[in-house]
Amino acid sequence: MTSPTGKFGSLLLLFALILLISVISGNDEIAFFQKISTTTTRPTTTTTATTTTTKQPVTQEKKCGLFNDKICVKRTECAETVRNVRKVIIDLGEPPKSICHYLETCCLPKDKLKVSINREHTAGSNQCGVTNVDGLYMTVKGGSLVTSFGEYPWVVAIFDVGAQFVCTGTLIAYNVVLTTASCVAAEQQLIARAGEWDLMTENEPVAHVNISVKKSIVHEKFNWESMEYNIALLILESAFDHLQYITPICLLGIDTEVFYEKCFITGWRSTRPLNQPSRNIVVKVEIAIDSGSCSLNSISTEICATANTNLPIYAKGAPLICPTDSSIYHIIGAWSTRTNGAIQFSDVRQFGPWIREKLEPDGIFI
Repeated sequence: MTSPTGKFGSLLLLFALILLISVISGNDEIAFFQKISTTTTRPTTTTTATTTTTKQPVTQEKKCGLFNDKICVKRTECAETVRNVRKVIIDLGEPPKSICHYLETCCLPKDKLKVSINREHTAGSNQCGVTNVDGLYMTVKGGSLVTSFGEYPWVVAIFDVGAQFVCTGTLIAYNVVLTTASCVAAEQQLIARAGEWDLMTENEPVAHVNISVKKSIVHEKFNWESMEYNIALLILESAFDHLQYITPICLLGIDTEVFYEKCFITGWRSTRPLNQPSRNIVVKVEIAIDSGSCSLNSISTEICATANTNLPIYAKGAPLICPTDSSIYHIIGAWSTRTNGAIQFSDVRQFGPWIREKLEPDGIFI
């Protein structure tokens, strides 16, 4: 027979165990709720991302092929395309052969490269004003006035910080963009984009490069009403790399002779044509320069000209380019405005001393 004292001792031991388990459970419960409180508390500070492109990358794979067993990828991301084709021919006049974008190819999933092949070619020399005849990586045909990728490597797209296209600029040094004052006079923060071609897509063979503008220099005599002295310089935060598809244009020297009957502009339309809402490609338009002055003022700082096309063209800031007999290209003007079919260009030839004077304090010599 068990004694009463023994029974009482067993009950005390049992009660102590229950109390201990309860305490442990309580601590775990407190820890659990503390954990919930820690993981669900969000910081009150927020960060704002700066967007520097108007293009939206496509994240969802598009199916293509006869049996829907392939996917649309950039041409540089498909092993078969990279292996078999050195230079792609893009015919903008042909109807699309698949649902893929015109700069994509229909690729087997197993052939999709995990890392795109780096095809960025370093510039072979520091020579300014050199074109890439028929473009790099691909040749474009069938489109009205359009160029091929990298064909005119000095064109620069100028954006505001809201990712809106402002106008065309021209690279005159690897860290300096020339444009018109009417493009940038009202802008505070700007971004220069080189290596751009079609503003509406990210599918080019190589990526464009964005660099923020450190300082905008507008000509002190610029007049909004007369558009005289309509010129500006954008000094960048850093220089672009020396790449074959990013190369400056030459400024016209005193002793340099160019063919004025072979001049043209390169740049983007300020407004997209209605018949091509999905593309905004660098255009080339031949220009006929008028012998007379744009103004009754004999010291006008403008060049008058007409475009050799019936298509509506308005390309703010676009450079007026003329070649030498050795096919080195020089900038002589920048698109200022258009009135009654006549285009007025700021006469860059007259601003050579002003350009060099404004760049010298920043240690830039052209």
